[in-house]
Amino acid sequence: MTDSPSREINDFESDDIDLRLGRRVRAFRQNARMTLDVLARETGLSKALLSKIENGKVSSPISTHVKIARALGVPLSELLKEDEQIRFLIVRKDEIKPAPSRKTPHGYSFESLGARWPNKTWNPFILTYDPISGPHTSPGFQYDGEEFLYVMEGRLEFYCGENRYELDPGDCLFVDGNLPHGGRALGGEKCVVLFVVVPHNP
Repeated sequence: MTDSPSREINDFESDDIDLRLGRRVRAFRQNARMTLDVLARETGLSKALLSKIENGKVSSPISTHVKIARALGVPLSELLKEDEQIRFLIVRKDEIKPAPSRKTPHGYSFESLGARWPNKTWNPFILTYDPISGPHTSPGFQYDGEEFLYVMEGRLEFYCGENRYELDPGDCLFVDGNLPHGGRALGGEKCVVLFVVVPHNP
């Protein structure tokens, strides 16, 4: 006998955010009686990529998960949350935070700071960009939402539309997620960024 989708949604034995997200994406999709083909059409992502995501075989940019959550009609926080009855939360600096087991294809990894805070409309992360050599253009992330980035360590090269910017520690930016955008570390050292994403309501 297999687990029901509702039970799968509440399964959080693994700390691997790839597996957690994959299980929850599959569960919400099945609850919605939606096939992978339909989800692929609604998100603009390939069926093969969605299958890898559901099986925890790939780490994807946060913008990809925003598109999936929107297509499923759930907040992004629903894919990440752990607990239901929380009205106050402290996340200590040494606390293990949900993070992918591998870097995204675009050179950064992320930790979810608010995974245990349910039903939020905004989602905070720590992004760590590793140095990438060679020429670079914007990865062209696009989705229906807004972003806030605050540079904590290192230097960040950021593209927004046709424009390129360099940010130092203490600099911050706001961006409409519908604009093609993305960044990378500058100067041969990693760049650590506080990142907040606010997906627009589905």
